[in-house]
Amino acid sequence: MTLTVITIAKEPLPILHRFLDWHLGQGADRIILFLDDPEDDALAAFADEPRIDMRPCTPGFWKTLGLGPDKRFTRRQNAALTAGYHEVSEGWVLILDADELMWFPGMTLAEAIRTFPADIPSVRVATAEQVFLDDGTEGLRLPIPREAVNRLYGADADLFRGRFGLVGHPEGKSFHRAGIPGASFKMHWGFDSAGDRLEELTLGPRDGGHLVHFGAPTYENWRAKMEWRTGSWGFTSPVKEALRDAGDDADAEAAYRALYDKFYRLDADMAARLEAEGGLLRAGPPARGI
Repeated sequence: MTLTVITIAKEPLPILHRFLDWHLGQGADRIILFLDDPEDDALAAFADEPRIDMRPCTPGFWKTLGLGPDKRFTRRQNAALTAGYHEVSEGWVLILDADELMWFPGMTLAEAIRTFPADIPSVRVATAEQVFLDDGTEGLRLPIPREAVNRLYGADADLFRGRFGLVGHPEGKSFHRAGIPGASFKMHWGFDSAGDRLEELTLGPRDGGHLVHFGAPTYENWRAKMEWRTGSWGFTSPVKEALRDAGDDADAEAAYRALYDKFYRLDADMAARLEAEGGLLRAGPPARGI
């Protein structure tokens, strides 16, 4: 049973290193890495690893997919992911962003795919979002029911309710069985030749699976993508409104910093309450392959 990982990325080398090292260590047989910057430093950095199949996304590459390099990124992303999928003829294909790691504690991904039902075309794993605790450790925030969000966050509940207690996406990412004719793919889901969502098995924390999302590993990383955050469909309207309000503040940097802390830092009381609701895994995000 083989595992192919596919991503399209424009990330600093340390983030790509973490992504690639982790999934190769987890038993990926091949990683198809579409590089949105066709002159990315990754081309030299990973040239000696035969399991990493790098694809610089030149204007000529996009032309082969019927697109131009100026088309909306999500459209180009979906086209690249779909093309990569159809290069794989056997096993499972895992589609991820480069700021994510797929994690099944106690087993590698190569072992995990052997447990998937034989008749399921897709297996989706829910998100676990990186957060920072008062004691200097990291934790993983997990999706919780919306009524629990209301209990926990009070006046701030609107910022978290829409994503079931998370700031980023709660949907997770998916493994897809190779060889589905006419299938097409977006980042979270796959579709059959008729355009209907592929039948899927959804796994979450109780099933021992986590899609670890490093959405805001540092304030600087988070701040650098502010323009994208305020316009992305991946964030709820209350979050985007809070970001815009912070940008209009007389001291925008202080306002952004306060929002970052509200979103991603948990004091001891909030950590305990979130854990009691089943929304916090205190074991920090994994750092290496196994």
